[in-house]
Amino acid sequence: MKVATVKLEGQQRSYLLFEYASSSTPLHLYKDERSRLLEQVASSEIYFDESTGTMAKVKSDKHLWRQRPLRWFFRDFIEKRLLFQFEARKEVRSKKVVRAAGLLTPHCVAWGVSLNPFNRRGSLLLMEHLDGVMTGEQYFKGLDEASRRRFLAQFCEDIMRLARAGYVHRDLHMNNVLCKPTGTIIWVDTHVKPMPRGNRAKWRAIYRSISQRGLLDDHYRQWIHDDMKQRWLAS
Repeated sequence: MKVATVKLEGQQRSYLLFEYASSSTPLHLYKDERSRLLEQVASSEIYFDESTGTMAKVKSDKHLWRQRPLRWFFRDFIEKRLLFQFEARKEVRSKKVVRAAGLLTPHCVAWGVSLNPFNRRGSLLLMEHLDGVMTGEQYFKGLDEASRRRFLAQFCEDIMRLARAGYVHRDLHMNNVLCKPTGTIIWVDTHVKPMPRGNRAKWRAIYRSISQRGLLDDHYRQWIHDDMKQRWLAS
């Protein structure tokens, strides 16, 4: 744990970082074309460090203290900064669960929070940037039908690995994964929750997860339903 200096769009900020083993050289975070592409499918701002290429996910406060002072105080100051329930910490915990289940995720370089209540960009997650990858949606669109089915089989196997570990994904869609040209799936959005007790309740949780409208069209969602049902009954 250390306090690190971060230059964010030319402004110098201080963050309390965990698991950060880099030198005392300040991080210089900037946006480029990659940022704009990733922000089209991400809920965070995306930056890159100009010296190391490290990718940074920055999550801002939900409320403005001038407009909603009470909500800002309890949600963004007390809950996130004092009780440490900020986005980067939650994502790091989820990444550890996903990795333990056998899924691939980018390596986490560091994570932390700005203790300055007037810095709206309170949550900071630093992770390795992967070159030569595309979003799952982009990759899927470029496949022929046979390759799509092979890809979906791999996608379903990852979901089953997570289920065997006792977890289900909260927001399942193709832009939560990156794909290498070989088809290897890398999970970048790892928000998961524990499965309920009882086999029927567990299957309902999985079914809800794979039924979200953002997960492909009706035809391919049905294919995923059928494949997952077979995997679940065989487990």
